[in-house]
Amino acid sequence: MPESYAPTEKSSSTSTAQTLPAVKTLKVDRSDDGVATLWFDCPGKVNVLGDATMKELRELVKEIATDSAIKALIIASAKSDTFVSGADLHELLGFQSAEEALQLATEGQAVFNSLENLGKPTVAAIHGPCLGGGLEAVLCATRRLATNSPLTIIGLPEVRLGLIPGLGGTQRLPRLIPVKAALDFILEASPTSAESALALGIIDEIVEDREQLLARARVVALDLVNGTANARQAKAAEDPEKLKKLFALMERSVKIRLKGHYPAPVRAIECIRNSQNMPLVEGLAKEAEYFADLAFGNTSRNLIQFFFSQDFITRSAARTAERTAKRPLKTLGIVGSGIMGTEIAHYATAHGLKVRLKTSNKEKEQTLKDREAGNKDIEVSSDYSILKDCDIVLEAVIEDARVKEAVLAEIEKNVSDDCVIATNTSAIELIELGQNLKNPQRFVGTHFFYPVDKMQLVEVASHPSTSNEANARALGLVTTLQKTPISVKDSTGFIVNRLLTSHLLEASRLVDSGVPINWIEDAALQFGLPMGPFTLVDELGIKLCITVAKELFESFGERFTPPTIMRESDAAGIVGKSPDNGVYIWDASGRRGDFNPRFIKMHNITISPDKADEATLQKIQDQIMLPMIDEAARCLEEKVVRKARELDLAMIVGAGFPAFRGGPLRFADQTGIPELIGRLEKVYAEMPVSSNGAAPGKNSDTQATSTTREISSILRTMNEQGRRFYASGEN
Repeated sequence: MPESYAPTEKSSSTSTAQTLPAVKTLKVDRSDDGVATLWFDCPGKVNVLGDATMKELRELVKEIATDSAIKALIIASAKSDTFVSGADLHELLGFQSAEEALQLATEGQAVFNSLENLGKPTVAAIHGPCLGGGLEAVLCATRRLATNSPLTIIGLPEVRLGLIPGLGGTQRLPRLIPVKAALDFILEASPTSAESALALGIIDEIVEDREQLLARARVVALDLVNGTANARQAKAAEDPEKLKKLFALMERSVKIRLKGHYPAPVRAIECIRNSQNMPLVEGLAKEAEYFADLAFGNTSRNLIQFFFSQDFITRSAARTAERTAKRPLKTLGIVGSGIMGTEIAHYATAHGLKVRLKTSNKEKEQTLKDREAGNKDIEVSSDYSILKDCDIVLEAVIEDARVKEAVLAEIEKNVSDDCVIATNTSAIELIELGQNLKNPQRFVGTHFFYPVDKMQLVEVASHPSTSNEANARALGLVTTLQKTPISVKDSTGFIVNRLLTSHLLEASRLVDSGVPINWIEDAALQFGLPMGPFTLVDELGIKLCITVAKELFESFGERFTPPTIMRESDAAGIVGKSPDNGVYIWDASGRRGDFNPRFIKMHNITISPDKADEATLQKIQDQIMLPMIDEAARCLEEKVVRKARELDLAMIVGAGFPAFRGGPLRFADQTGIPELIGRLEKVYAEMPVSSNGAAPGKNSDTQATSTTREISSILRTMNEQGRRFYASGEN
């Protein structure tokens, strides 16, 4: 470690800088004009407020406070593209008790209190991300300046990670800006630009770039020392009765929306309320207490692990594409001008790609040309020759193996030898679709989800012959579109559709057996799913559900037998989301109404006027969720994905599995494998399956022999060996 440090940009002062004793992550430069600069310079690409940094900051603040030569302090980052990105999340996951978390939060608050009470003017000079603890630190400064660079973002993202700001954010921000604005800022947990932060009153002044920032910060610091700085306008007093109503409204809204699954927003509201009713020291104590409880809970740990998984997997895919792909991806070809094909086309052009869109006939070609007349990045034709200069071509026609095979063969005839060919299939194995291709090495699967602009997941499937180049180019496409890629083995249904279908079939079997359909929907929502299974059936369409179930049945046997209700609904013309041909009635705007009486009468389905009790809901949850978790274990055993975290990420991002539960396999670990097996045995004993889909109960009118299902061998083996899906430190 060098004994002195000089920042990359020169200070505006012409005096010679002297440096306080060297530390590991922080450095202080003094100048003879009396303005010192505290530089954050943690090892690595970003500055984080880990335990070591906070201890160093504590000692440096003491030194600065007692150094009479220092008249004012600038707080800045020595890194050229980042300020301070908040706490070290790895350290948070290392807590062994809530008491340990409380101690860390309390000690951190004490450090920031000493910074706030330094007795000397402080100016924060922000360039780059200023997030979480980084923003909490600068809230202690006398003035806050920031660059107008796109790199500079300001935010408190803790609530998204199942936490609350724990270093004073819930106390200082509502004292600085209007309470409603502070509530929105902390609860939404979305970083904002420096310009927006200025409008909110969080930032005092904006400059153009980092060089101007450091120079202007010194001027402001000297003005504060000399008493010539403009006074900061004090926050106007707020009506206590209006605040009381505001807090009640926000709390009620959050509880209804989150159904008690995410405790952090409620705790954040309580802390912000305390900021208006308690002295700062008492409010900080409550904030630290709530932060500690949340930090040691499963919800925050699951959300942090989800964040790590998504970040790691996306970065890894981008690195693979960059290292392996022989050429940059510029032009995407799409065959299929239906909803999925055109949505992918628009999404691709929005992310800088040129698109060649091949339609099935001249009429559709003209229609699309008229529609896309103003979009210079989409070229439309009904002729396959439009694909000749594409880097990758995506087949996006209907989910029919024969149709797809024929289209893929035509694509191969009309593209360059080094063009990668991809299929957007939701369930059909690649080995089947690509059997007639002359060069299967360049064939890969890219399963996009609908709607394309909202669904972040793309499953990237490789068959045994897929080349590294083809796989890398497919990953490059996904990362260029800023989506989350999950690499999967060629297997029917891949991950998401295989597990979702398991869930939907179990729910259908329960209806077949006479369980009230509204109880099943309620149980799914209470578990934390974004919608009930029958709402999802309507959204996906009965035809697609049946098609995927049949594919899975052919590959995996009786546990994927389409239940009676699904088969009969399909035969009777029930299609899904529509005014009179779905499980529910849907209006023209797409808003869901009541259950469709025709559907209910057709299957003699039970709707209960009463709410199910907690024990009944728990039993239904086991019946519709645990077989899916057993199936997830099978996917890992069959190496459809390589790691548990990849499967869990796929299900959270692609299927809406509740993030607060961490994904199916992390949920299995936290439930306990022995407990999970015991509950699965009860489910399978009560709900056997048969080859014709009949389930025991009032709707079963067949004589088929039922088969009791077996729990996956991987779960049995893990139980015998005392193993988990994740290492103990990862839960």
